[in-house]
Amino acid sequence: MGFFSKMMGNDLKKTESIRPADPAGGIAYDPELVGNLKDDHKELVRIYTAIKSASTENRFGDIANLLSNFKLTFQTHLAVENVRFYVYVQQHMAIDADTSNFIADVRKEMNNIARAVLKFVDKYMAVPPTPFSATEFNAELDGIGPVLIARVQLEESRLYSLYQP
Repeated sequence: MGFFSKMMGNDLKKTESIRPADPAGGIAYDPELVGNLKDDHKELVRIYTAIKSASTENRFGDIANLLSNFKLTFQTHLAVENVRFYVYVQQHMAIDADTSNFIADVRKEMNNIARAVLKFVDKYMAVPPTPFSATEFNAELDGIGPVLIARVQLEESRLYSLYQP
């Protein structure tokens, strides 16, 4: 859980509004975008950790609200990342076939991860976990955590470095 601790922070910025398109057409470079996306990651990890704690401490009444917050933060992050990050990078890396293919593969993988995460969240928002379903809930939650953490590490160590003016 060292990674969770490292990722957590109290003074987090929310991802800011979409900036105007650049004059040449397309998405304009935003020098704050990567920092904002990383802040989103911290917030997602914080909420995930709070969900895990609530379940471990049998505070099942807290989980529905935490799942709702996680879903909103996750969907907002994905929307900004898809519209502002991926579109910009794909536009600017179009001449490099290897990088373009890497970006397309990573984007496709993220869409698959997002579907699985949102399916989990929707399932337990519709029927919140109870002490009787805690084992199944925790098993599914434990399956999602490592995938999200691996994804955050990939994005922050390799993918975000492609975002250049």
